[in-house]
Amino acid sequence: MRPILVASLAASALLVVACDAGGKAADTSAKGPALAIASPRMDQVLDYPAPKEGEAAPKRRVEVMFDLRDYEIGKVDDGKNGQHLHLIVDNEPYQAIYDVTKAIPLDLAEGTHVIRAFPSAGPKDAKGALEHESRKNPGAFAWVRFHVRTKSDDPALTGFDPVGKPTLTYSRPKGDYKVGAATHSKFLLDFYVTGTTLSATGPRVRAALDGKAVVGADGKPLGELLEWKPYVLESPAVGDHELVIELFDRSGRPIDGPFNRTARKFRVLEK
Repeated sequence: MRPILVASLAASALLVVACDAGGKAADTSAKGPALAIASPRMDQVLDYPAPKEGEAAPKRRVEVMFDLRDYEIGKVDDGKNGQHLHLIVDNEPYQAIYDVTKAIPLDLAEGTHVIRAFPSAGPKDAKGALEHESRKNPGAFAWVRFHVRTKSDDPALTGFDPVGKPTLTYSRPKGDYKVGAATHSKFLLDFYVTGTTLSATGPRVRAALDGKAVVGADGKPLGELLEWKPYVLESPAVGDHELVIELFDRSGRPIDGPFNRTARKFRVLEK
C-alpha cells in the first residue's frame, strides 16, 4: 500500500498532520515559514510485498508530501527567488526541493528511516541571508520517522526524536564549489539544532575542516560554537575537503544521538 498523498489541507488539519509527522505543530503566530510533513505519517509502516525467495530485498518507492506555508519556493531559472527546502533522508546529504505541489519520490531500503527538512534561503535574499542558509524560526523544522515494510532493530533509529532529545542536523557545506562563486567567497557553515539550546554553560558544537578547527572569514579560529547561527568560514583552497561537526555537552563529552556527529566531503574547483 502506498502512502496517502495530500495535495492540500485545511488549516485545522495541518496542525494535526504536523503533530503526527513528529515535527512541531505549525505556529501561526511565529514570523517565518511553517513546514510540516503530510506523508508518510509518524511511525507508519509502509506495506510492500516480501521479496521472492532467494531475492535480495529491493529498494522501495516512498513518496513524500510537504505542507509549506508562508514561504515561496522555486528555481531562479523559472523566474522564482531560489528559495527551497533542504530534505535530509537519514543522514545523507540534503536534496534541494523547489516544488512541493507534487510528491517527492525516494527509493529506500527496507527498515526504519528518518526524514528531516527545513526551508532555506535563495541567492538574493531580501534580508541578507546567504544562499542555502536555513530558516530557524519556530515551526520551520519538520521531521518524521517511518518504516519501509519492516522496523529496524536499531533502537537509536526506532527511538529517534530530534525534538525531545538534543540533536544536531548537518546542512552545509555540500557538493562542489567554484573559486570566485558567491558560495565559495562567503563559505557557509550551517546546521540545525533541536531539542536543546547552545550556550557557554550547556551544549556546544565543534567543527573541524580537514582535521583542524574551523577558521572564520577574518582568519581567526572560531573555537567551540556556542550560538545557533550561520557561520562564514575562511574560503577553502582548491581540492577535496572534509568538514566534521559534532554536538558536545559542557563537560566535553559527545551527546548521544545517531546523527550528532556528521562528516561530509566536498570539493572546491578552479574557476
